[in-house]
Amino acid sequence: MIINSVRAENVLKYSTLDLADIPEKGLIAVIGDNESGKSSIGESICFALFGRTFSLEPRDLDKVIRWGESRCSIKLDFTTPNGQRYQVARFLDELGNHGASISRAGEEPVVRGVAEVEASLKDLIGFGYKEFIESFYLAQREITTPHPHSFAVKAMAGVDALEKIVSSCGREGTRARKQITETEKQKEDVESQIEALNVREGYLASLEADREAEDSALSEDRQQITALKDASDQGTGMIDAVRNAATSLPSSASDGSFNDRRSRAEGLDRLLSDLEPRYGSDERTGAPFGDLGAIAADLRERLDAFDALREMAALYKKRLVRSLGSASADDAPDDVSTFAARDLELHQRETDARSSRRTSRVLMVLFLVLALTAWGGVGLLSLAPDSAQAQTLGRWLAALSKDWETLLEPWFSFIGGVLSLLFVAFLVRGISLRSRLRANEHARQQLIEEEEAARQKDRILTGLDDMPLGEATAFLASLGDDQVALKARSFQSGPGADLLDPERHAAALKGFRQAAEKLEAGIARVKADAGREIERLHDSVTGHASGIARLDGTIEHERERVRRHGELIGIVRGLSSKIDELSYRVKVRGLAVDLLKGAIHYISQRFNTEVRNLSADSLPTFTNGRYEHLQIDENLKVKAFSNEKRDFMDLDEISSGTQRQIMLAVRMALSQKLVNSVIQGPQMLFLDEPFAFFDERRTASSLAVLPRVSGDFTQIWVTSQTFPAESHFDMYVECNAEETRSPVVRHSASEAAPNNARRTGHADTGARRRWKR
Repeated sequence: MIINSVRAENVLKYSTLDLADIPEKGLIAVIGDNESGKSSIGESICFALFGRTFSLEPRDLDKVIRWGESRCSIKLDFTTPNGQRYQVARFLDELGNHGASISRAGEEPVVRGVAEVEASLKDLIGFGYKEFIESFYLAQREITTPHPHSFAVKAMAGVDALEKIVSSCGREGTRARKQITETEKQKEDVESQIEALNVREGYLASLEADREAEDSALSEDRQQITALKDASDQGTGMIDAVRNAATSLPSSASDGSFNDRRSRAEGLDRLLSDLEPRYGSDERTGAPFGDLGAIAADLRERLDAFDALREMAALYKKRLVRSLGSASADDAPDDVSTFAARDLELHQRETDARSSRRTSRVLMVLFLVLALTAWGGVGLLSLAPDSAQAQTLGRWLAALSKDWETLLEPWFSFIGGVLSLLFVAFLVRGISLRSRLRANEHARQQLIEEEEAARQKDRILTGLDDMPLGEATAFLASLGDDQVALKARSFQSGPGADLLDPERHAAALKGFRQAAEKLEAGIARVKADAGREIERLHDSVTGHASGIARLDGTIEHERERVRRHGELIGIVRGLSSKIDELSYRVKVRGLAVDLLKGAIHYISQRFNTEVRNLSADSLPTFTNGRYEHLQIDENLKVKAFSNEKRDFMDLDEISSGTQRQIMLAVRMALSQKLVNSVIQGPQMLFLDEPFAFFDERRTASSLAVLPRVSGDFTQIWVTSQTFPAESHFDMYVECNAEETRSPVVRHSASEAAPNNARRTGHADTGARRRWKR
């Protein structure tokens, strides 16, 4: 960082301070007597940058304000190591209001606030207040060996952060060890509670198993009670169903149609199917159930035999329906002729006969007239040839033929005979056709009667299943179909005998009712036994419920103990994990401390070596070649190698002036180390009376050496009451103890020479020539 200008109002000694056009390179001399304000310039720079000064504690910061004034302000323009120019501005009043900002030249502030400016400024220039005080600002103090454990020296060496980590690790390790002790005590307390609980492994599981067994037994008993109750209720319904089945059968052979008997048989089958799971194999109901099953099976066989007869009757009915011309009988045999077709045929015959009869009548009359005419003509010509009619006929015939008497007369008799025969033939045909019409009418009457009879049979067959079984069988036996009649008579004498014969029907009905009564009695015994078993199961349920209640209380208590035991075990595990974690943390931090201390030792040695090497560059110059090598230990204790004695000497063995020259070289080396490690750019130095105990010769030689110590320290401020006459500076700041306004600033050596000569008392001609040069 290089300072370009400083402007202040009411800061320390000065009511105004205006240092402008400060050269970026070279020596800057701040000259003046005691109390003239030389140190105020350095502290003003320090206040502008960091908001505090070397000589004042932070709590006494209001003393920065010039005596008698209520506020102060300062602006400092500087160039950062990367060549950027900024301005830091501060103000402070007697009420403690403190403000700060950073801005670029001619722009609005980019940072405002004291804390914000402090953080931002360190990023810009690369160091803070402590580093500045220890490295770049020697404030009115004797140049001594720097303290090896000072913050600035640690920062220069690069171990400050490591030592902070070491300190932090040490504190964390101590806290962790303390926590381990406390955690182990907690663990012991929890383990004593676990021991006091004395939870037996598997005891809760055995209690829960007993509870599950009791619950299972209770559930089983309840299921049995429910099943027995259902069976008892079902038994009551079954008894009623058996009674209904026994009373619902036809009381006589003549009662009951096929549908009715089949429906009752199916109902009986369903009843037996419902009874079988419960009563089919029971010793109290098995025998009567078997008897009823046999009766039901026999009834099904007999009804199946009638069902086969029904199928034959159904085929006959289809033929009837086909003959009646119903469209629903399309599956009837094709050889069945319908009544409509037969009637149509008879109607066609009648039509044909009537037409032929009419034709015969016409021809019969025609031939009769012709025959009579022919015989009349023959008679007229033969019997009365002279009559007028005969004469007329003769002329007509003569008109037909001249030889009519020889040609036509013989034929008249023949024609008359033929016509007579034709008349008789058509007369006979007419009589025959009339007889045929009468026969056809009779056939149509018979067809109508057959059709009516067929319709009657169809109606009866349609309702056959709802007719009494005896009537239905008798009807089928007289149906007129030989196969059906034969099958019906076979059914009457065979499978249907028990259904149709009154005595055999009564015997079968009696046997069924006896079996039903026995089954009813057996079901009643089953129901009674179920009632007794239900009472026993109720007692068992009560016992199981009592056992479950007792076990529930015990299990609940044991579960709470186990839960508490689990919680304590979890706590112990957590505490053990915590102890392990804390132990690991202590171990890690101990290892970290050892490693960091080793790193710090190595870095410190390297730092001391680098400081020693840097000091070796300037030491011969500061000591006029008498001392060229230094030895610096870990505590920064310095020894110098004497070329005369050919050995390292403690500083106590060296004159005080030489000690200060050596220590100035060491402090410059420290500053150079900070520049090399952090700043890496041009840097200013402010040396406040560094040669206070130097003689004039040493001061002159030191001033001559300063610009050549390092190429990084391009701007060096040096304060003193006087300087040797041969000293050269690039800027002079002349302070006056009696003046509160800004000091006089001169950039010309010729302008500064008289003052310098006056102050030093060496205004000889040679000195003036050297200043001018």
